[in-house]
Amino acid sequence: MSIIITGSLSYDRIMDFKDRFREHILPDKIHMLNVSFIVDTLDEKFGGTAGNISHNCKLLGLDVNIVGAVGKDFGRYFDYLKKRGFDISHIKSFDDEYTSVATMITDLDDNQISAFYQGAMKHGHKVEIPKKFNAESFFVIAPSSQKEIICRVDEAKERNIPYLFDPGQQMTTLSGAELWKGASGSTISIFNDYEWQLFREKTEKELDDLTSIKVTVIVTQGSQGSVIYTKDGDTQVGVAKPSKVVDPTGAGDAYRAGIVFGYVNKLDWKVAGQIAATMASYGVEEYGTQEHNPSIDEIKNRYKQNFDGVIPSH
Repeated sequence: MSIIITGSLSYDRIMDFKDRFREHILPDKIHMLNVSFIVDTLDEKFGGTAGNISHNCKLLGLDVNIVGAVGKDFGRYFDYLKKRGFDISHIKSFDDEYTSVATMITDLDDNQISAFYQGAMKHGHKVEIPKKFNAESFFVIAPSSQKEIICRVDEAKERNIPYLFDPGQQMTTLSGAELWKGASGSTISIFNDYEWQLFREKTEKELDDLTSIKVTVIVTQGSQGSVIYTKDGDTQVGVAKPSKVVDPTGAGDAYRAGIVFGYVNKLDWKVAGQIAATMASYGVEEYGTQEHNPSIDEIKNRYKQNFDGVIPSH
């Protein structure tokens, strides 16, 4: 099965604030917020939702096709992807733009303040999905620009490609109708718990509205694990224990790669969720979203230690 990953491709600038944001924000002055945080570390890493999910899929042994838009400064990232064996022929460079940049500050409570510069990503909707991908493929629509997400949903529907819908950071910009269109046509829709509540408010829809039309809904809950909802019932999935916790930024995209692995290999949802949780545990162990590089044997061993089972061969 061909796997297409769309979403952002960016440079991530990750900073640590060795204090708590809440100690520096006055609740009664929130209407005139003007704060500055002195950070202790700064790292620039390769990132973006499409890049991160693809990285974790590669760790699981999956071959994926990345489709996206980048800028004139993407050369280092191109070299990195080529060195790792990714097909980069569907990534289009816009030479009058810079590549997207995500800037993240994390405090001692793992709260984050982020800023995102779209750059070339705003042209993502101009990069078409190659004609060779069809109903026998699987499509991951990860967070990118509002226009691109809408475009990808339309492409998937027109060509009958099953897809994972992950609106993520674009939850606030997509209308209720756009969110419902994306989720209701998907095979899998995934949200964190805050995003799920926002989805419910904006669409005025509930779980049954999706599961009754055979959409699998996944809601991640941070340290509380995740819940996978299907027409056949709910599956609670626990977390896998990391060897250390350094930065939480990459956990969500690592989790999504595990879900993709489970789906394309037709695994039971509980097993798929546990593989996703295992991948997420690696995502918090390093600064940067693509710095963890466990072998497949290490992944299988951690899965066994945490869930007392074996990842099925594929």
